[in-house]
Amino acid sequence: MTTPLSSGARLLAERLGTLLGPPAATPGPQAGRRTFAARTTTAETTAANVPPLPAYVEHLLARWSLLHDLPFRYLVPDARLLPAESIRFFRLDTDWLERLRAGALAVGGDGSRERTATRALLPQVTTAVTEQLPLVREVQRTRMSIPVAADLLTEARLAGELSATEAAVPVTGFLLRSALVSGWPGMEVRAWASDSPADVPSGVDPDVLARNRPDLVVELLRLERLSPTVLVALFRGAPRLVWLEEPPQSVQFGLEAAASGWQVPIRDGAGRDVGMVAVPMRSASPVPGVVDVAGLARALDQARPLPGARGGAAVALSLLQAPSRQRFGASTPPS
Repeated sequence: MTTPLSSGARLLAERLGTLLGPPAATPGPQAGRRTFAARTTTAETTAANVPPLPAYVEHLLARWSLLHDLPFRYLVPDARLLPAESIRFFRLDTDWLERLRAGALAVGGDGSRERTATRALLPQVTTAVTEQLPLVREVQRTRMSIPVAADLLTEARLAGELSATEAAVPVTGFLLRSALVSGWPGMEVRAWASDSPADVPSGVDPDVLARNRPDLVVELLRLERLSPTVLVALFRGAPRLVWLEEPPQSVQFGLEAAASGWQVPIRDGAGRDVGMVAVPMRSASPVPGVVDVAGLARALDQARPLPGARGGAAVALSLLQAPSRQRFGASTPPS
């Protein structure tokens, strides 16, 4: 019984037939062996003779390699693997991704010639897709088109700026399921190659650190909200430290919880914390939890006197709450 092929499958089968040549006649056992050797030689030269894949095909395979367009059940087959308010770090399986690309290349049929051609083409395709990975996010964010990305890669290849060792760089990432995903729609994610406080201090400005130490930056390949509570991030390499940062526009005033009430930091003129003071509350207020602002100003004056009268701006400096930052380190506990 012959299975009919679709029009696209026929076109791909005809292209593979042109590359491999027509099957030779096999009148006897000796001829059969010579034919097999000839076909093997042809298959070995397929990768060298085949024209490059169209740019949009390379881009599509690169998207799939970053888990775009894949059903979520392929990533989390059981909801218990990603419970509420949890984060799961992972590394992409290169063998699984290679089988994914092989399946896409074999869409024209699964005969012996097609399988041979797929095996011959796969290393070339894997290299091209690996080079495309850093540009997928730029295309996704409409910062460039697929033809522009292809032109940039061509220029980089001609200039010798692409290294074959980049194919060995792992792709890692995390899945976050939390109310923070919808609560902080502008949440920023940073990844660093070191989790040592000497290299990455907890209060450092990430933009300044990235500018001064570009060797510490682990490139972000994908950051996307899959649902109101699920976020996926992928990195080019294996970071030692990952930051989840509250959006910078979420600066607000507030207090910090203490063992027996509330407290605020004492800050110097540069905004650095130099101590803590307890926050007094109005005892005569009919509503509990009302801050005695005048009493707080006096407490701050006693802890760190100023040359002049402490005005509202100086009190506000202690009440200012910077955006939160959660650190996940490979060898240090979260802080």
